Amino acid sequence: MQVLSGARHGLPAWVWLALPALALWPLWLWSLQRMSDGSDDPLGVVALAALLVLLWRERRQLRTPRLAGLIFCLLAGAAAVLSAGQLPMLLRAAMAILALFAALLSLRAPGQPLLAWLGLGLLALPILASLQFFAGYPLRVLTAEASLWILRAAGMQVQRQGSALDVAGRLVMVDAPCSGIQMAWMAYFTACVTAAWLRLDDRRLLRRLPLLGVLVLAGNVVRNSLLVVLETGALAGSEWLHEGIGLLVFASVCALVLRCVAGAAEAPGEVPAAIAAPRTPLPGIQQALLVGAFAVLGSWPLLAPQQAEQPPSQRFVEWPARLDGELLQPLALSAVEQRFAADFPGVIARFQTRSRVVVLREVERPTRKLHPAADCYRGLGYRIDAEQLRQPADGIGLQRCFRASAEEGVLQVCEYIEDAAGQRFSDTSAWYWAALGGRSPGPWRAVTTAARDQ
Repeated sequence: MQVLSGARHGLPAWVWLALPALALWPLWLWSLQRMSDGSDDPLGVVALAALLVLLWRERRQLRTPRLAGLIFCLLAGAAAVLSAGQLPMLLRAAMAILALFAALLSLRAPGQPLLAWLGLGLLALPILASLQFFAGYPLRVLTAEASLWILRAAGMQVQRQGSALDVAGRLVMVDAPCSGIQMAWMAYFTACVTAAWLRLDDRRLLRRLPLLGVLVLAGNVVRNSLLVVLETGALAGSEWLHEGIGLLVFASVCALVLRCVAGAAEAPGEVPAAIAAPRTPLPGIQQALLVGAFAVLGSWPLLAPQQAEQPPSQRFVEWPARLDGELLQPLALSAVEQRFAADFPGVIARFQTRSRVVVLREVERPTRKLHPAADCYRGLGYRIDAEQLRQPADGIGLQRCFRASAEEGVLQVCEYIEDAAGQRFSDTSAWYWAALGGRSPGPWRAVTTAARDQ
């Protein structure tokens, strides 16, 4: 082909973006499946759409690529593809994003901002469920502690129990939305879109990222404090007011973020870097080798020998004969439990009592794969609402309960995790950090019960 053989000709810039994007197709396929299966919020689609619009807007700014950038892109992409079975899928997808942006960096002129683009690429991944698992509990504790001091200053009698607040004897749960993860996602999305559209210098954006975190934290504390007052007052249970307060604070934080980033673009500062002179196209042999390498990388998942599926754990577990005084009768795993069991690094069993179905899962080490029950029910199409903390029938500790609704009916689902010392956790993220920090001995058993809602 003349375009490859002639040293004076080069492939169009968009081809050098399309090649790594196509070669990394297994990671994009996983991301789309994760966002569409219901177990994670599909907000990444919004970030992806914004990124494509911005890329189309900047298409005339793309130039002949630099060889070093494409080689780094190829190496990072190879690491993402070849690490199948060795690294978590989310980490591999993040490596794929870095590979793709290495190609983009090689195409853009020196001095052109790219940080906002990279931020949008990472936000396009299905990260919310993982962020809730790892960071949700620490952020809820921080929010609850800050709200405690605000409410005490207002004259209320408040005590904190983990991530929940005891207000004059009434326990109010600081749930997953109150962790601020979704607000943080939307705030940084707003910042990245604004910065990319205004072509904000990377250094200016970087200096404002900590301030954005402070705005999110402050907004989340204000929202949580107002909702606690609402839940313990005469308007408790007013869902429209609960949602209205949340949306108002949410919109206010995003507006402040927008003003902060847009103001940085308006402020006087450094003179933008001059547009670099056109680069010499890569020699034809280098173009041919790079195209071939990306083609091999994209074909590798289809040509490589398939890894044998890991058999379920054969470790013997002596399951209890009774739970809360009710006899446990063994059952086969249903669709819900099979979703629990997918790639589960432990042992799982299902039982029936007179009034409910019981699922027991046991692991010997802290793991992200001990998913909260709500994630699995969402993945099967259930609508989750009415989350609250309740005391189990045996009166020990607390359990997290929610209502799962589908065409087949409504279920009341409750779950907790118990360690070898009898300590119980109603929050999966709280259990993970306690187990990882050595404050909870294993093995650990997750107890999930589901009963028809009356």
